[in-house]
Amino acid sequence: MHLCGGARYTAIAVPKTNNFDLIRLAAALQVAITHSIVQLGIAGRGGRFVAFIDLFPGVPIFFFISGFLISKSFEMNSVLKEYALNRILRIYPGLIVCFVLSFATVLLTGYFATIRLPVFDLLLWIVAQLSFVQFYNPSFLRHYGVGVLNGSMWTITVELQFYVLVPVVYALLRLRRVSKRLSNGLLFALVLVFLLINQLYVTDEGRYAGALWYKLAGVSFVPWFYMFLAGPLYQRNFEVIRTWLGGRFVALFIAYCVAGFIGSNWLGWGFGNTLSPLLFIALTAMIFAAAFSGTRLSDVLLRRNDLSYGVYIYHMPVVNFVLAIGLGGSATSLCMGIGSTLALSYASWRWVEKPALSFKQHPLYQHSTAGT
Repeated sequence: MHLCGGARYTAIAVPKTNNFDLIRLAAALQVAITHSIVQLGIAGRGGRFVAFIDLFPGVPIFFFISGFLISKSFEMNSVLKEYALNRILRIYPGLIVCFVLSFATVLLTGYFATIRLPVFDLLLWIVAQLSFVQFYNPSFLRHYGVGVLNGSMWTITVELQFYVLVPVVYALLRLRRVSKRLSNGLLFALVLVFLLINQLYVTDEGRYAGALWYKLAGVSFVPWFYMFLAGPLYQRNFEVIRTWLGGRFVALFIAYCVAGFIGSNWLGWGFGNTLSPLLFIALTAMIFAAAFSGTRLSDVLLRRNDLSYGVYIYHMPVVNFVLAIGLGGSATSLCMGIGSTLALSYASWRWVEKPALSFKQHPLYQHSTAGT
């Protein structure tokens, strides 16, 4: 498909009224509900609902949207100091408070009174969680809840790597200096390279899943980078792709569901984080269409309250707390867990994340509306 001509690339403004906040919230809830159902021991219930939401894996959606928005943010303001500050403000204030509250829930259950707590291991864990090694889980937590206090945090490590790589990719490929046609070709080639690596990673899981190098590869950017890079490819061809996909969400949603049903039942295609590449392509098209169809829906429903990050980082500490106090195994525990996660997410947004984001330099998107 020919996306553009040979003229030098010029950044195009993306409409600030879109549904990305709502889509990210739906993606975060998909992850939270799926994890909660499995870990709380109620996986045998609501099978059809679980099978349906499994068609829309949250992590690939996050990576794609992140690539779209972060690349646009960098193009609009490529001052590295401000770019880094903005990324720090987006991740760390909410992350720090979540860690403190998560630690407090473990204290509240009395778990630390039942084990020997090595001071060095505790300090190492704290440093890891508050820096860029969020996937690290110490041995002294192996008997608390599911054995990992916040296993979803591995994606924060990956996301931080994406943030670092955006300026590197733009510099190495000279994306802002070469023609639009050439920049598209370079980006597309890079997507294909990392897509191939992703498929090697997925197919080798059976042989190397227990190997340390394989586990470390899984928390690196390498297997997931093609998902992120799809975002800049869409973003840099926004006007053309919007003419194809904008306002066509319903049709694309139905088509994606049909493709997902066929792929899962007859073709053996993967879902979740190892989503089939063909389904990932279809998913990105549907997500783009959702973002730019009925574009005021997100503002009407959420009033620019972005709860997605809070839902994502709080749901597993909540699940672990519910298990630790012996309330797992029922639909009531699921409702209690998701309800508590949403409450914590709103509190995090209202009193931590939103105030922190007010310090961003030249933000791409303002999370405020008249009267709020």
